[in-house]
Amino acid sequence: MDAQIGAAFDQFYELIAPPRWKVEEGLAHARTISDHMRHSGRGVESYSFKQFRLIGSYARATAIRDFSDVDVMFEFQSLTALDFLASRPLLAGIRDLLEQSTDSTTRISEMQEVVQIEYPGGLRLDILPAVRNDSQSYLIPDGRNGWRVTAPDVQKAYFSGRDAVSRIHLPKFTRGLKYWNATRGGLVRSYHLESIVAHIGPHLGGDYAIATHKTFERLSRTVRITDPVGRQGELSVYLSNAQCEEIAALCRASAAESLVALEAQALGDCERALTAWASVYGPRFPNYSLE
Repeated sequence: MDAQIGAAFDQFYELIAPPRWKVEEGLAHARTISDHMRHSGRGVESYSFKQFRLIGSYARATAIRDFSDVDVMFEFQSLTALDFLASRPLLAGIRDLLEQSTDSTTRISEMQEVVQIEYPGGLRLDILPAVRNDSQSYLIPDGRNGWRVTAPDVQKAYFSGRDAVSRIHLPKFTRGLKYWNATRGGLVRSYHLESIVAHIGPHLGGDYAIATHKTFERLSRTVRITDPVGRQGELSVYLSNAQCEEIAALCRASAAESLVALEAQALGDCERALTAWASVYGPRFPNYSLE
C-alpha cells in the first residue's frame, strides 16, 4: 500500500474509534448497578443476580465513535425452572429496579432484548440479562418473550483466532466497515457484519485498500452467513428481500468507488485516491495530503 494511503487508513481507524473514557464510564455505571442489585434486598422477578461482564463491540475492539453503545451482560441465576419462564418479565424487572435507582432515562429496547440506560454526555448502556445454560453458553432474551443461546467466550476465541491468521488487523478493518454501514442506515447488524468480515478476513491480504474492495464485492453478492460459533443459525434472517437488495446496491456502489481509488493509487495520483476513499468511507476519512 502507498505510504500516504496507508497513513490515511490508519488515521481513519483512529478517528472513528470511541474515546477510552466511554467504556470506562460505562463499566463504572454497570458496577454501581450491580452493587445496587446485590444490596437492595429486592430481587428481579424469579432471579438472583450473579455478576456482570463487558461484551459486544467494545469487548472485541470493534466499537465505533458516535454509534456503538456499551454492552454489558448481567448474569442471573433462575430460582425456578427456566422452561416455564418468559424473558420479558426479567427485562421489566431490571427496568423497574433501575427506574428507582437512577435519574437517567431507562427503557426496554424496541427489539425486546436489552434494557437501555441513557446518561448525560451521550453514553448509552445496554444491559443484556443472561442465565447460565451450560459451561460455555447463556440463555438471553430472543425478542419474542423466549430465549436464545449465546456464547461470548466462544465468540471471543473465534474472532481472536481469525484475526491471528489474517494479515490485516481485523478489529480495525471491521471498525471501518461498521462505520460505513452505520452512516448508510445501519441495515446490517453489528455481529452479523463482524462475522462476515471475520469469515473472509484471512483471504483479504495485507492491504486495507484492496481488502476494502474485496469485501464490498463479497457483500454485493450476498450477506448470508451462518453464525460462525454455531449458536444463532443464519444471521441474515432479520433482513427482508428489499433490504438485501438495498445492501447489495450500496455495496456495488462502494465497490465501484473503491476500484476508482485503487486505479488512482496505481497511477500515483494520491489526491484522487484519497478523495475516492473519502467517498467510500465518509467525511472522517482523510482526503488531503498527509506529507
